[in-house]
Amino acid sequence: MVRKLVHNHHSFIVLRGNTYYFRFVLPSHLRNLCPSLPREAKRSLHTDSFSEAVYLVSQKLPLIKFLKRCADDDQAKALWERLVDFSEVVNTTVDEKLKKLTGLPIGPDETSVESDGYSHKGPLLSEAWEGFVSWKSWNDKRAKDNQRVFDNLIYFLGDVPVGDVSKADLKSALVSIAGLPQRNKKAYKNKSLLELVAMDIPDSDLVSGKYVKEHLKLAQGLFSSYLVRETDILTISPTEGLRWEHDDNRYASLTDAEVRKVIKSSETGPEWFQWFLKLAVYSGARRSEVASLRASDFKFCCDTNRYYLVIHKGKTQAARRMVPIHKSLVTMGLLKWVGNGDGLIFPIASGNLNRVTDSFNRLIGDKHNDLGERKVFHSIRHTFITKARASGVSNVIVQQVVGHEKSGSGVTDRYTHTFQLKDVLQAVDVVEYGKF
Repeated sequence: MVRKLVHNHHSFIVLRGNTYYFRFVLPSHLRNLCPSLPREAKRSLHTDSFSEAVYLVSQKLPLIKFLKRCADDDQAKALWERLVDFSEVVNTTVDEKLKKLTGLPIGPDETSVESDGYSHKGPLLSEAWEGFVSWKSWNDKRAKDNQRVFDNLIYFLGDVPVGDVSKADLKSALVSIAGLPQRNKKAYKNKSLLELVAMDIPDSDLVSGKYVKEHLKLAQGLFSSYLVRETDILTISPTEGLRWEHDDNRYASLTDAEVRKVIKSSETGPEWFQWFLKLAVYSGARRSEVASLRASDFKFCCDTNRYYLVIHKGKTQAARRMVPIHKSLVTMGLLKWVGNGDGLIFPIASGNLNRVTDSFNRLIGDKHNDLGERKVFHSIRHTFITKARASGVSNVIVQQVVGHEKSGSGVTDRYTHTFQLKDVLQAVDVVEYGKF
């Protein structure tokens, strides 16, 4: 019978006929340490599903990690026994998983198929994801980023019915994701998840706690918002009560003096950056949003006798919005500088956002405040939001101005649509930094 190694990057999975097998070759240093151990392990995974085989093998990767670093004879033998024993992961049935979840015996009727083709445990995770993606309105970049996050989740959870996913499963997946490296680093760029999980990753290369929390937030959206509240496929979300604590070293909010200093210092630099900085300071817009502005995005509202700018795209549907232009910007001459036409007003920033980051970093001085929070260009957005909220502006008004999804009012959020320009002027007008 022909044996085939399944893809080069799935080096622990072998296909024999229509069945997948686990295969692990003992490293040479372990052969010298424990000559009694076999040179390699081969175990049937009892499945013809590649995704299931990947899931089963992923459960063994932490053991492989420990085994490769082992220097003790007895410990190596114990780890080997656990490595080659697939009985628990292969034979754990759906009924047993549900019994662990609920504490109740599961009868044969509980697994019957409903008229829509789904079992009582719901669709597979991949099928639920397809419905969730269709339900959401993400732009291309957001959709691509979220797909990467979901790929990590399904790798560690397996493509199982959504009713089989427990809180413990999700917690375990988050722990595994926290052990992944930053994929933008050269050493990890072209490697598969299977390879990455088997590697020894130095702490300095691990993903951030914030990145891990993004997985929890996406899971909350999928399970709580979509599968429980929107579709009623589940009655309880496995994300309920699940938290991921981490030291996020969050972004700082700048003081008025720091804002004035940065704007004053920018006067020695290129003119385009001076206006870029002022626009961000008085609008709370994201760096990418300011960079994408065109001259034609600056308009006049007859109802309010105020100028405003239109942001056409961003991270979410809420990012498309109208933002009043602060009176200070008009006084400084922003509209005259923008002029007429339809071209990008910040072509340099649009072509390379790092030019903005680098210019800001040269001006800010201390990179952390007294609380250890980071001072970066995104701190300007935090500053604007903090000042608007501290002045008593309604949260939903601030959310619209800065392009956040409206939230915090329960079911009323569904009935809250876009406010008129006159209603959101206050969120911009209250933001002042003193005389420059």
